[in-house]
Amino acid sequence: MNTVIFNTENAVFKFTQKEVKENLICKHSEYAPGEVTRLLELISTDSDETILSSVFHHYFGFVVLDLISEGMGTAVCKICGETYEAGQLKEFAVGHGKNPFNINQKIKGGIRLFEKRKNPSIFGGHEFLCPAGHKLISMETWKT
Repeated sequence: MNTVIFNTENAVFKFTQKEVKENLICKHSEYAPGEVTRLLELISTDSDETILSSVFHHYFGFVVLDLISEGMGTAVCKICGETYEAGQLKEFAVGHGKNPFNINQKIKGGIRLFEKRKNPSIFGGHEFLCPAGHKLISMETWKT
């Protein structure tokens, strides 16, 4: 079976080539077009295994977050040495959450009408932990 392996500092993620290609093609408009093209070229059908490193292919981390959120693939936690299915992983919000449109105004500091002030930069994203609580992947997905 053709697989795509994404190696990070804390985990090794494995997906079928079909899952990755379908995700990249279906969500093409959500990703950076140049990155999608480059990743599709890297994920060749000629090889049984495509290995991507978070050091050289950082952008693929965003694709990994989407694939895991959709219940695809497996993750090997390098700390506990266990292999987990995507459904077993715990998802958490990072910063102000996964979506910039759902910001908690109390955390941000509230809205002040008719006051000129520069709002501080805020960010958000999400991360996945293994069932033992070890961080597998964490990415900032938006920033203001």
